[in-house]
Parts: sequence; structure tokens; C-alpha cells
Amino acid sequence: MYDKTTRALRNSIDKRVLNEFGSKILNEERLDKVFESRKSSRLSPHSDMSFHCECDDKACNETIMMSTEEYQRVHRKTKHFVVVPGHVQLDIEEVVAAFNNFVLVEKFFPHAAHG
Repeated sequence: MYDKTTRALRNSIDKRVLNEFGSKILNEERLDKVFESRKSSRLSPHSDMSFHCECDDKACNETIMMSTEEYQRVHRKTKHFVVVPGHVQLDIEEVVAAFNNFVLVEKFFPHAAHG
């Protein structure tokens, strides 16, 4: 029983983390397209745009408005994600910094040490 429960919890956490990375990848792809577009038109690569909340809820469709420069700065570490205030999940992440329109969190992958 313990092994099945432990495995189910690990699978659940893995799915939540994958959802978060999926949102982050979509944001980064959109950012690349903006940079390419601005580069070809000789405009500054930095501008304000809306990014998807990078929380673990696959159905979340909330957005966060920030500059492309700020987005790059807060994502210097792979484990950093931006989420809408109220979407922080303390069982898999900790708050690094809180701002008016988003919270910067760092994932800590609680089951990684258990193999």
C-alpha cells in the first residue's frame, strides 16, 4: 500500500512539474518569435508582453504582463518560474520574490532525493 501511494504521489508531482515546464517553454517560444520579429524590423528587442502563468494547473489561462527583459532576468535559473499571485504551490516550490503582478518561485522537486 505504501509503495503504491508513494508512487502515485510522485507521479502526480511529476505531472504538475511537467505542466509548469510546458508553460515555460511556450513563453520562451513566444519570446523568441518576438525577438526575431523585432530584429528583422530593427526595433528594440525589449517590449512589454503578456506571458502565461507558469503554475502547475494545466487549465490555467491567466497571464502576467512584464517586459521581455524582466522575463529573461527572472528566468536566469532553470528552476525559476513566474506565477500569478495565489498560484504558488508550497509543496513543490518556494517563493524567491513577490512583485505586484507575479511571484517568482523556485522548484525544489521534493522526491528527487528518494530515487
